Amino acid sequence: MKFKFHTLSELEAILQAEGVAPEAYMVKREAFIAGVSEEQILSELDRRIGVTRMSLVKGLEQPQHSRSGLTKGGAASFASAGAELIHDTLYRKAIAYALAINEVNACGGKIVAFPTAGSSGIVPGTIWAWWDAKEKAGTSAVMYEAPYDPRLRGAFLVASLAGALIAQGATLAGSEGGCQAECGAAGAMAAAALGYLEGLPLKRCFSGAALSLKNSLGLACDPVAGLVEVPCVKRNAFIAAHVLAAVDLTLSGIESSIPFDEVVWAMKRIGDAMPPIIKETASGGLAITPTGLALKEALEQEVF
Repeated sequence: MKFKFHTLSELEAILQAEGVAPEAYMVKREAFIAGVSEEQILSELDRRIGVTRMSLVKGLEQPQHSRSGLTKGGAASFASAGAELIHDTLYRKAIAYALAINEVNACGGKIVAFPTAGSSGIVPGTIWAWWDAKEKAGTSAVMYEAPYDPRLRGAFLVASLAGALIAQGATLAGSEGGCQAECGAAGAMAAAALGYLEGLPLKRCFSGAALSLKNSLGLACDPVAGLVEVPCVKRNAFIAAHVLAAVDLTLSGIESSIPFDEVVWAMKRIGDAMPPIIKETASGGLAITPTGLALKEALEQEVF
């Protein structure tokens, strides 16, 4: 079986030739690359899925407050808030879960970089939100145990396929491509995963991924004081919301006018054109606003 591909078109050709589902192909590919059995890959996948669940539970049940003071338990506050503009279970869970996981990251907790630490809440946050809202109606932050449902595993695997394509065609590093490469990529991965959970064929899953990624093109990476907190934590919540929009559009029959492979191509060139000051250097954008600089100075005085 061929495991090397660079574009969605190449991947689709492999899947068709081999007659294998995308999630099963991903397991075989990872087993081949790692030189281990497919059973070992599934076991490791379950372990990592479990970590994502533990981090979102921790972030919701134990309000996270970072040493810098820039993270202040927003997920727990949002989850318990009485005032709501949008009364939708999936929407509110996606926001709360994405926040919770990324706040745990900001506070030094254990997370899965999916695809990066700064964007770690988006993929698992939206997948778990969908699962809790649609498959486990009535649950909040309760734990589930491995082995996980094959469809839940499949969602994480399809998300990983999208991440692999972005990594090969562009980048997943904020230092190279700005936050479009971190939160933007995570949004595309999450949209593909939710499309899979909704039963869409791979082509439509990736049309949703293209819609999501297009909405993040050019996104700056400008962390205040060089910390992965502002605007990173709340950005996870915003991207989670537009993942839901992308998938809803796709379910309505709306397709991306630009194919996924070409959106990734554009992302690469936009990243190359970005000035270094908005590529994770904390020397531009929000990081150099008067408030941003004041926060940086206060933190430096506190540390030194």
